[in-house]
Amino acid sequence: MRRLTNIGRLFTGTPAGVIEKASVIVDDEHIAWCGREGDEPLELLGYVSDDEDCGGGLVTAGLIDAHTHPVYAGDRMAEVAMRTAGASYLDIAKAGGGIVATVKATRAEPLASLESDAATRLKKWFEGGATTVEAKTGYHLERDGELAATRILKRLSERTDLPRIEVTFLAAHALPPDRGANFGKYAKEVAGWCGDAHEAGARFCDVFCDQGYFSVDQSKRILKSAAEAKLIPRIHADELARTGGSRLAAELHAVSADHLLCANRGDAVALAKAGVVATLAPGTALSIGKLPPVKELAAAGAAIALGTDHNPGTSGITSMSLVVAMAVGVFKMSAEQALVAATVGGALSISRSDRGAVAPTMLADLVLWDAEHEGAFAWAYGLKARRVWRGGTAIL
Repeated sequence: MRRLTNIGRLFTGTPAGVIEKASVIVDDEHIAWCGREGDEPLELLGYVSDDEDCGGGLVTAGLIDAHTHPVYAGDRMAEVAMRTAGASYLDIAKAGGGIVATVKATRAEPLASLESDAATRLKKWFEGGATTVEAKTGYHLERDGELAATRILKRLSERTDLPRIEVTFLAAHALPPDRGANFGKYAKEVAGWCGDAHEAGARFCDVFCDQGYFSVDQSKRILKSAAEAKLIPRIHADELARTGGSRLAAELHAVSADHLLCANRGDAVALAKAGVVATLAPGTALSIGKLPPVKELAAAGAAIALGTDHNPGTSGITSMSLVVAMAVGVFKMSAEQALVAATVGGALSISRSDRGAVAPTMLADLVLWDAEHEGAFAWAYGLKARRVWRGGTAIL
């Protein structure tokens, strides 16, 4: 066993709240005990072989990034510049940019390079304190490529030098740039791939249900097939327009409805009643220039999670500590609310009960921050992680 000592503040994410002058005892990959230093059970102390001094700093559970797109090739910096000059998401897509531009680059890249580049990219998440990352496919838009990307993410999920990866099948990300493609036909094809995606290692299935992308009926067809194939449904919902994605998420009891920039109070209530997590990405909200109904979601009792929405077109963010700061500054959440959303909420968004909080039996995914109080997240805008433990092993 190993003990983390001299913790100034332990942000547990549980009803215990913040424990001052704390310690944590780690047994293999899990937390055996946590509480006030000096109160450790004698029967556990006898097994402790190593102490690590946290220098009076702040310790939290590892942050959870609940929305990313890390498997891609190429970049879209030119269209990012277009967006800053006033071009809309749909304007860029109509000009041949957007998701389709990345699809062309990704299809042309060897799979080995895609895997290597994704691994290099994902290591950066540790720097911002993330120990779990939800990761989507979605830049091949054809069967073999989407399944290959799923297998890439599954292999990366088995590596211990990377954050824990939760694999999401997002073949329904956009209309393929192929002659004769149409949304109805392609939605039917994607629905037929869900069983193969599950076998390839996917745990979730996502659909971009929005204006100019997949309709509610098309999305429902895909997600019902996904559920039959034992994939957990999640939805890109009401990001560009209010087209019914939130209500579909509630109807299907999806685990998460993401973005929600155009959702309203009624949608918030429906999501809360159905137990759907609202996964929000402040970086994307800033990029598009519209905010989700955060207060309405909170008032309705919906669980909120946070994500970087890392992708090659709208968000290059890999730091979840920056996302926490943005949730405070942009969404007007308190530092505590934002940190809970990035830990407890993130665990709910990926349907995992073994992480996101500091408590006995939880995974020992922990972060020691370069701070003594959680308020520093809202001050530093990218608070640095001094040390990161993944399953009790120091990674950073």
